[in-house]
Amino acid sequence: MSGGLSAAKPGLVAIDRTLFDDVKVEVEARLGSAELTIQALMALGAGSVLPLDRDIADPVDLYVNGACVARGEIVAVGDRFGIRIVEIASS
Repeated sequence: MSGGLSAAKPGLVAIDRTLFDDVKVEVEARLGSAELTIQALMALGAGSVLPLDRDIADPVDLYVNGACVARGEIVAVGDRFGIRIVEIASS
Protein backbone atom coordinates (compact mmCIF):
# COMPACT_ATOMS: atom_id res chain seq x y z
CA MET A 1 0.00 0.00 0.00
CA SER A 2 1.08 3.57 -0.49
CA GLY A 3 1.75 6.06 2.25
CA GLY A 4 3.76 3.67 4.40
CA LEU A 5 0.73 1.65 5.50
CA SER A 6 1.00 -2.12 5.31
CA ALA A 7 -1.85 -4.56 4.98
CA ALA A 8 -2.16 -7.06 7.80
CA LYS A 9 -1.43 -10.59 6.61
CA PRO A 10 -3.06 -13.58 8.26
CA GLY A 11 -0.69 -15.91 10.10
CA LEU A 12 0.19 -19.23 8.53
CA VAL A 13 -1.48 -22.28 10.01
CA ALA A 14 0.01 -25.77 9.98
CA ILE A 15 -1.82 -28.11 7.62
CA ASP A 16 -3.72 -30.90 9.30
CA ARG A 17 -2.59 -33.99 7.37
CA THR A 18 -5.89 -35.74 8.13
CA LEU A 19 -7.50 -33.38 5.60
CA PHE A 20 -5.87 -35.52 2.90
CA ASP A 21 -6.58 -39.00 4.30
CA ASP A 22 -9.37 -39.73 1.79
CA VAL A 23 -7.62 -38.31 -1.31
CA LYS A 24 -6.99 -41.15 -3.78
CA VAL A 25 -3.74 -41.45 -5.71
CA GLU A 26 -2.60 -43.86 -8.41
CA VAL A 27 0.17 -46.20 -7.24
CA GLU A 28 2.12 -48.15 -9.85
CA ALA A 29 5.02 -50.63 -9.55
CA ARG A 30 7.34 -50.74 -12.56
CA LEU A 31 9.29 -53.91 -13.05
CA GLY A 32 11.33 -52.63 -15.99
CA SER A 33 11.11 -51.54 -19.57
CA ALA A 34 12.33 -52.46 -23.04
CA GLU A 35 12.84 -50.60 -26.29
CA LEU A 36 12.11 -52.39 -29.55
CA THR A 37 11.05 -51.70 -33.08
CA ILE A 38 7.45 -51.95 -34.24
CA GLN A 39 8.51 -54.98 -36.31
CA ALA A 40 9.86 -56.73 -33.18
CA LEU A 41 6.75 -55.74 -31.23
CA MET A 42 4.45 -57.12 -33.90
CA ALA A 43 6.43 -60.37 -33.93
CA LEU A 44 5.64 -61.02 -30.24
CA GLY A 45 3.12 -63.73 -29.58
CA ALA A 46 2.00 -66.14 -26.89
CA GLY A 47 5.10 -67.70 -25.34
CA SER A 48 7.43 -64.89 -26.45
CA VAL A 49 9.88 -63.57 -23.88
CA LEU A 50 10.54 -59.83 -23.73
CA PRO A 51 13.77 -59.10 -21.81
CA LEU A 52 13.57 -56.01 -19.61
CA ASP A 53 16.29 -53.55 -18.65
CA ARG A 54 16.52 -54.81 -15.05
CA ASP A 55 18.29 -57.69 -13.35
CA ILE A 56 16.21 -60.16 -11.38
CA ALA A 57 17.68 -58.83 -8.10
CA ASP A 58 17.06 -55.14 -8.91
CA PRO A 59 14.32 -53.39 -6.93
CA VAL A 60 11.12 -52.32 -8.67
CA ASP A 61 10.23 -48.63 -8.76
CA LEU A 62 7.09 -47.48 -6.99
CA TYR A 63 5.36 -44.47 -8.56
CA VAL A 64 2.65 -42.27 -7.06
CA ASN A 65 0.80 -40.18 -9.66
CA GLY A 66 3.71 -40.59 -12.07
CA ALA A 67 6.54 -39.72 -9.65
CA CYS A 68 8.98 -42.36 -8.40
CA VAL A 69 8.77 -42.20 -4.60
CA ALA A 70 10.13 -45.57 -3.46
CA ARG A 71 11.80 -48.82 -4.46
CA GLY A 72 11.04 -52.29 -3.25
CA GLU A 73 11.15 -56.04 -3.64
CA ILE A 74 8.41 -58.18 -5.11
CA VAL A 75 6.84 -60.47 -2.52
CA ALA A 76 3.94 -62.91 -2.48
CA VAL A 77 0.88 -61.87 -0.46
CA GLY A 78 -1.34 -64.92 -0.58
CA ASP A 79 -2.03 -65.47 -4.28
CA ARG A 80 -1.15 -61.89 -5.23
CA PHE A 81 2.00 -59.84 -5.71
CA GLY A 82 3.08 -57.18 -3.25
CA ILE A 83 5.99 -54.80 -2.79
CA ARG A 84 8.20 -54.70 0.31
CA ILE A 85 9.57 -51.14 0.50
CA VAL A 86 13.36 -51.05 0.80
CA GLU A 87 13.99 -47.38 -0.07
CA ILE A 88 11.69 -44.38 0.20
CA ALA A 89 12.14 -40.76 -0.82
CA SER A 90 12.69 -38.28 1.98
CA SER A 91 9.99 -35.71 2.54
